[in-house]
Amino acid sequence: MVTPALSLDGVRVIDLSRVLAGPFCGMLLADMGADVIKVEDTGAGDESRTWPPHKGGESAAYLVINRNKRDLTLDLKAPDGAAVLRNLVKRADVLIENFRTGTMEGFGLGYDVLSALNPGLIYCSISAFGRTGPRKDGAGYEALMQAFSGIMSITGEPDGPPVRAGVSFLDLTTGIFSAFGIANALLHRATTGLGQRVDASLLETAVTLLNYHAEGFLLTGAVPKALGSSHPSLSPYRTFRCRDGQWVFIAGANDRFWQRLVVALDLGALRNDERFAKNLGRVRHRVELEAAVADAIAKYDREPLLKLLEDAGVPATPVNTVDQVMNDPQTAARQMIERVLHPTLGEIPVIGTPVKYSRMRPGVRTPAPLQSEHTDEVLAEWGYSADEIDALRAKKVIL
Repeated sequence: MVTPALSLDGVRVIDLSRVLAGPFCGMLLADMGADVIKVEDTGAGDESRTWPPHKGGESAAYLVINRNKRDLTLDLKAPDGAAVLRNLVKRADVLIENFRTGTMEGFGLGYDVLSALNPGLIYCSISAFGRTGPRKDGAGYEALMQAFSGIMSITGEPDGPPVRAGVSFLDLTTGIFSAFGIANALLHRATTGLGQRVDASLLETAVTLLNYHAEGFLLTGAVPKALGSSHPSLSPYRTFRCRDGQWVFIAGANDRFWQRLVVALDLGALRNDERFAKNLGRVRHRVELEAAVADAIAKYDREPLLKLLEDAGVPATPVNTVDQVMNDPQTAARQMIERVLHPTLGEIPVIGTPVKYSRMRPGVRTPAPLQSEHTDEVLAEWGYSADEIDALRAKKVIL
């Protein structure tokens, strides 16, 4: 039975982060019921508000990663602003920040200060390189970290330049790991009564995602190289171009699928070739094998080829464009597009929550907030009087 209760109901989160990794972490917590209060500066606010494309002045990037949050503006550089934040923290469970190392300490809002005010506080810091080590002060953005981590060196075609992955997967996955870290810190606090610092970084996310590539180097010294859409440990496992110019991805991921592919494409000469009988051989001789498969596929238009491979039991898929997958009935069936009423845009579609539960139904309850939309509401909840709020506004500590 589905209940209205969510796992993080009653958890209060102060989200000081901007752009992508931190806000995505806060979004995941908000989807699960946490009361996430997004704190923006009193100037332009979160940089993601400027990212195109826009509709009615609202950025798609900002809208999707800040849903289910409330919005408070605060000038943390002003002593009065920092004092407000310290007051908010006293009744908060979690704080998220992704300033450069030392910035929060400069505001008088470092972990030592805030944890002394609230020993149960979970203080999540997200940075490029982590809060310790020789590079701890370095700035980092998604593409810079794809380059620094080595991921860019194994992305792209074998003889081409290093390529940035098309999605900001390091930022987003760091947000996921941070939310995972916060959830575990909440569980730890439930047994010990104590909060702690959660320290996440794009570098550690990248090394984690390198996974078998990095482990292979550590074990054997083999340095991974770019293989286009191919896989270093499997063949054929890549994109192929059809006669009509469209692309398919074929996953001949094991010996059984390879034998089926040989029959389906009438590649009899390859069927008994000892070089290709086992996956290890196919990987060693991938150039010759994949050239033969590419020549065979180039004789088919995409849709007849996909039907042929489906009938043969060979895993294959069209290489979809974003509009095609967003309009696919499976995307709709998994409720990955929800709708919410925005105060200026009206009803808008928003990407849904990626994990489904049998007893909970997280989702998009409220739209991404307007800048300072809930400032008065939040401060009143923390005991500020109307006169005190007016005084803060007069000092431009809040909008």
